[in-house]
Amino acid sequence: MLRERVSDDIYVFTSDLYIRVTAGAIVTPQGAVLIDTLPIPVESHEMAEFLSHRCPVGVRYVILTHYHADHTYGAYLYPDAKVVAYARCRDLLVTKGEAALRQAKQESPELEEVSLRLPDLTLDKGEMELYVGGKALRLLWTPGHSEDLLSVFLEEDRVLFASDTLMSVPTIVDGDPEVLKESLRRLLELKPENIVQGHGEVILRGEVQSVIERSIAYLDTIQELAEKAVQEGKPREWLYRSDVETCGISRVALDGRAQQLHVANLVTLYDRLKQDGG
Repeated sequence: MLRERVSDDIYVFTSDLYIRVTAGAIVTPQGAVLIDTLPIPVESHEMAEFLSHRCPVGVRYVILTHYHADHTYGAYLYPDAKVVAYARCRDLLVTKGEAALRQAKQESPELEEVSLRLPDLTLDKGEMELYVGGKALRLLWTPGHSEDLLSVFLEEDRVLFASDTLMSVPTIVDGDPEVLKESLRRLLELKPENIVQGHGEVILRGEVQSVIERSIAYLDTIQELAEKAVQEGKPREWLYRSDVETCGISRVALDGRAQQLHVANLVTLYDRLKQDGG
């Protein structure tokens, strides 16, 4: 696990074990606020151990940005914290998350100790603000990667935790590219100086606009490719040959999984178009 200090009291934790997924911590005199958790218990415990020393008063809130396993599986380590999420996240954890965790435990015995924490506090559409220890956290609904996704903006620090709204490879297998593009434009309007992505490195000042614009351009490109394949009667296997680098994304992104995620995006869009009648 990599630990970075973004400011005096803001930390980012990046997994070495699962696609460079990130979690964050804002440390205040009244307790810490976590933004997501790490999925693999050995790293979840490492993160919790660090926080127990850095913030002895404990973790006050755990914000789950969305229901996906890689962002939620470590929340059980903070039983005294209030869990905050978008309302739909709670529904999805109940309807999909529990069954997915049972299956994951069969495939990965290391997850046996994991249990899901359901949100105690939720918001439904729009945004809300959370005030802790002199810090104001603005929670914004930014769907597109998934329908329940929240981003968290610390306006005073100009630090944005975008979760999977911004990734080295935008992914829409569980989402919608048009909705995601709208959310990305909203992130630009916030004018953050640093962005913590859901996976991968922190985006630093001066790179924010170009990275977001590249993500929007990538989504435009894959939509065009999927539409071309359907219109020309190509089989879905034709999309397997599409190179992610020709779409503006480095092949080595996310520990070399960029191509795999890219093809999954294309196949998802292709299948949806076919289902809708092409």
